[in-house]
Amino acid sequence: MSTAESTNNLKETFRIAWPSVTESVLIVLAGMVDTYMVSTLGKASVAGVGVTNQPKYFAYTMFYALNTAIASMVARRLGQKRRKDANGMFLTALVFVTAVSVVLGLLCVIFARPILLLFGANPQTLPMAVPYWNIVMGFSVFNLVSMYINAAQRGCGNTRIAMTTNLTSNVVNVIMNYLLINGHCGFPALGINGAAIATVLGTVVAFFMSVRSLFKKDSFVQAQYIRAEAIRPSRESVKELVPMSGTLLSENLMTRLGFAITGALTARIGTDPYSAHIVGMTFMNLGFAFGDGLQSAMVALVGKSVGENNPAKAKSYVRSGQKFGLVISVIVAALMLVLDKQIFGLYFPNDPIMLEYGQLISRFIAVIMPIQVAKIVFNGMLRGAGDVRFTLIGSTIGVTIVQSILMYFLIIRMHTGLTGVWVSILISQAVQLALFSWRYFSGRWMTAAQPKGA
Repeated sequence: MSTAESTNNLKETFRIAWPSVTESVLIVLAGMVDTYMVSTLGKASVAGVGVTNQPKYFAYTMFYALNTAIASMVARRLGQKRRKDANGMFLTALVFVTAVSVVLGLLCVIFARPILLLFGANPQTLPMAVPYWNIVMGFSVFNLVSMYINAAQRGCGNTRIAMTTNLTSNVVNVIMNYLLINGHCGFPALGINGAAIATVLGTVVAFFMSVRSLFKKDSFVQAQYIRAEAIRPSRESVKELVPMSGTLLSENLMTRLGFAITGALTARIGTDPYSAHIVGMTFMNLGFAFGDGLQSAMVALVGKSVGENNPAKAKSYVRSGQKFGLVISVIVAALMLVLDKQIFGLYFPNDPIMLEYGQLISRFIAVIMPIQVAKIVFNGMLRGAGDVRFTLIGSTIGVTIVQSILMYFLIIRMHTGLTGVWVSILISQAVQLALFSWRYFSGRWMTAAQPKGA
């Protein structure tokens, strides 16, 4: 590939990636603001909200898998210029997402207490976690449908639509947090329930904006096109989506199983260190957000390149993604090291023990961040190419097996507390990076896609 082509691919990577990176970072920043505002209610409130995270992600597992599958499939259909097939798959899965998310929300509310207890809630956190969970999960259909539409748009390369949607949603969320958590401008002080209501209002706004994006004239996935071509949900679309979605679902389930195990183990280290851990994970998620934005770009760009049968172009996109990822992760890691006390001091002012926990966590994050972002970029490349069986293998080994076993040994057997938690996370990320990078350099991902999707 010539220098000019490599430069063009670098620019194209940046054009697709920056809205996705911005979107992902804004989502995490909104979560950090949520945690900060909830922290004004006390450390127990932080732990109560934090304990809902893993069961929520676990409940969303099926939808995350389908979102990645539709993004990859749409990207490949874009490269193959098969618009009708792309829209058929989109509509088929949209009907499924809408119906199942309504049922999911109902079940989560009905079985709230046993679900939260299973995922590590204790008598101190359960009374705060249940009402928050019921509000957020009871209205989850808006969030899930919005995420699905945005995933399809990313597959088309329309990453700005998803960025704008989430930016607006997060602004609404933060404003309503301010008004409802502690009560301002005449609004009632609803505490944790106020935070949950603010989250729901933000997702409702995102839902309507995402739906509106389907009516834009330049959209590859478009409501008017679906109507004009009389496209209906079909078995053929199901047959194409199921293999990839099923494998991605297995990967997500195994990963979430690992997170559930480690989350339950982490909850045993005590309320204070666990609260510090929750705050630390919001900053860990900041690194994930940068990587996730680049991953979305890799799914779209590599998927399209595979659809065009151009592996050299796909490799160029991956190299570009890794360059961007390295720069971003080093900057964030440096900030964590320099501003560790100031960052954790915002959440736990005048609490020297919590600041010590914060310093420990910040040092781990600084080391983990570049590893994590590089791993996520390779993972996005493999998903875009359709090599989802290997992402299943790599994630299962790294998270479900390695991280769970290490955390059990270090926390339960060795009683290493917070240090053991973060040592386990570090080693898990390193194992996954080693596996995914090996797969990339082996070149086997080029022929790994399902025949119909290649």
